[in-house]
Amino acid sequence: MNLDLARDLAAQLVDALAPDLPTPPPARPLLATPDALDRALSLASAGEVLVLDPALVYPAPLTLRQVTLRSAGLMDGRIAADAPAPRFLGGLTLQDGAKVYGLEVLGAGRPTATLVTISGADVWMDRCRLLGDPVTGSKRGIAANGGGNVAIVGCYVDDCFGPYPGDDTQAICAWDLLPGLLIEDCFLSGGSETIMIGGADPSSEARSPRGITIRGNTITKNPAWQARAVNVKNTLELKNARNVLIEDNDISYAWGGRGQDGYLLMLTVRNQGGTAPYATVQDVVIRGNRFAHGAAAINLLGRDNNQPSEPMARVTILDNTFRDLQPALFAGSKKLILLNGGPSDLTIRANTFAGAGMSSVVYFAGGPQCERLTIAENSWPKTTYGVFGSGAAVGKAWDQYVASGTLGPNTETVP
Repeated sequence: MNLDLARDLAAQLVDALAPDLPTPPPARPLLATPDALDRALSLASAGEVLVLDPALVYPAPLTLRQVTLRSAGLMDGRIAADAPAPRFLGGLTLQDGAKVYGLEVLGAGRPTATLVTISGADVWMDRCRLLGDPVTGSKRGIAANGGGNVAIVGCYVDDCFGPYPGDDTQAICAWDLLPGLLIEDCFLSGGSETIMIGGADPSSEARSPRGITIRGNTITKNPAWQARAVNVKNTLELKNARNVLIEDNDISYAWGGRGQDGYLLMLTVRNQGGTAPYATVQDVVIRGNRFAHGAAAINLLGRDNNQPSEPMARVTILDNTFRDLQPALFAGSKKLILLNGGPSDLTIRANTFAGAGMSSVVYFAGGPQCERLTIAENSWPKTTYGVFGSGAAVGKAWDQYVASGTLGPNTETVP
């Protein structure tokens, strides 16, 4: 497996998409009204940079293609929650060659809205702020279904949530895209899943998600939602994805009782609508991340148990920390790691787990046997049953559920 493919794709699209933004001529006024922006867009040539007054408020939906919009108030680094920015109230659609810098998109009064829809290739979204309705939420911050070479960097996405029971909501979701998606240095807060790859069937196998890098982000939820009837499932989930690198992120908050069981990380193969038998999770590296504040750590489903799919294969979970795992506080599963559906070439190595109240460190739950499974060099809390499984006697689950692999050495800690 080429473990660096996603990283290489990310580096290539950064080089290709991050243009040197020219300073507008001093005599040219900033675009400060919707009419001025509309006129400028109607006259703009491909690749032109339009500079916006941070006081601009644009009330209608806007579709961009082959044009760059840039706030005159753009600052270095990840956009702050309160930085001045031109406001777009009706949502953005970004088609081929669209690039946006320092904009704010608001979902006030639109609880079913997707704030930004990416549908083209060579799209760059940089230091933008996307805010759902703080009271009723919004369905999705970004639908990142691009045509390849898409980057989302330095952005701030919040209040993308919905009621329980109700439809799923996300800060970022992608399910129908050509290779090349970078999500880097963003603050992301979403309801059901903060980031989800998959969740609906792609339009073709060629647009099945792949070539994805998720790096250096804060991926979280508002902890106040636990006291409200907000649909919450997990924090980061892959349902259909190949060649993925997830590294150096802070990933926090998941609880049960509002849709699922409070796992921070979910890798669950799903042919969601039954039209994608090629759906799988393969060639994934998850390393150097910091997970915290959930009922449990990892839930893996190696095959769709409802529809035909390809099996999960070649997944490495390496050198991550999982802390403050408390099924009682976060009302969820007592199984630290849940393995179902017989993934192959799965490695869980050199991770540190800390928490209390767990019944098992690894729990197997059906499907074919795992092949070439490695669980070693991890540190985890003492539990009631240790490595256990459905229908297995204590101490016999590994032999029952694993055809080949290595268990240990692992270190058991006592609170």
